[in-house]
Amino acid sequence: MQQTADRLIRLPLDDSKQNYLSGFWRWVGFLAADDYRGAIESLYWAEPTSWTADALRRRVTTFFGGNSPWVVVIPNERLVAVVNDAAEFSPRTEENSGWFLAQIPLTTEPADPKSDEIPLMGLACSFFVRENAGALVMEHEIFHA
Repeated sequence: MQQTADRLIRLPLDDSKQNYLSGFWRWVGFLAADDYRGAIESLYWAEPTSWTADALRRRVTTFFGGNSPWVVVIPNERLVAVVNDAAEFSPRTEENSGWFLAQIPLTTEPADPKSDEIPLMGLACSFFVRENAGALVMEHEIFHA
């Protein structure tokens, strides 16, 4: 898949956990809107990726298995804060890219994603963060079991 620069998530040159998480939640927004192509196009790929929208959707929505379909949601502010607090973060250094890990919120009961009672599972996903054309961009690393 070719990089589509106009959908690329660009972050300010600020190596903070909050800045990295702002990019993460923009990316999760693509997933929650069922725009898996946009999710792929919004990430930086050092090498062309073999991910397709359908392959990414299957990877994310079937990770936990079961009979009910899993759906990515953006939960209420309190639950977003729980995800943010649990996120891991390492800023860029002279030698290394930045890195962070956060959990994509998934549920089998997406009717009211802002409810405090929503059953959520978190699919851990990590990213490298590097400078590209005067901004920080996110590069998918791996999903974590």
